[in-house]
Amino acid sequence: MRISLTKAALLSPAFARTASAFLLSTPAPSSLLSPTTATTATYPSFFHPNPTPTTTTTRRMMFGGMNSEDMPPITRIGKDAMTEILEDVANGGREESGYVVIDVRGVDEINFTGKLGEDVETLPLPYIMQAGALNLEEEEFEEQFGFAKPQLDETLVFTCKAGIRSMTACQVAAMAGYTNLINYDGGADEWFSR
Repeated sequence: MRISLTKAALLSPAFARTASAFLLSTPAPSSLLSPTTATTATYPSFFHPNPTPTTTTTRRMMFGGMNSEDMPPITRIGKDAMTEILEDVANGGREESGYVVIDVRGVDEINFTGKLGEDVETLPLPYIMQAGALNLEEEEFEEQFGFAKPQLDETLVFTCKAGIRSMTACQVAAMAGYTNLINYDGGADEWFSR
């Protein structure tokens, strides 16, 4: 149950006190807890039935159960860097450049705007997440998606519409064992803007 305590406080102070007390007294499921990542927050007194501030500590794991310390770094780039990467891939191919550029938008979105470049592969995010595409055997991957499965030592460059789905793809790729990850933050919105 998600509650905006700020909105609730504006609408009904009694509801906000009740919701706040519930949220503070309900422990998080142990499967979501990580002993290494802790966040401490002090809530303003107007959220509590008593006026003294309360401090609570929560522990969180990254998407998919990976600790944030175990996550390889994800490089975030803009349009200029993406242009250079696409030029490297166009001039030297995937083997020489070491890059695999993957657009995780849906096929309909790509058909509407076009690809960022001829060497950009299409692998929609649902296939990466639900079908476990990056965990498939090489032959099965190529048969299903029409291009060679990226090797663990290659640099994966993900792009989407605005950098959000591509960041998720980077996280999923990290969980599949990839360590050289780049997210193009601007995505197609930035790429195709004037």
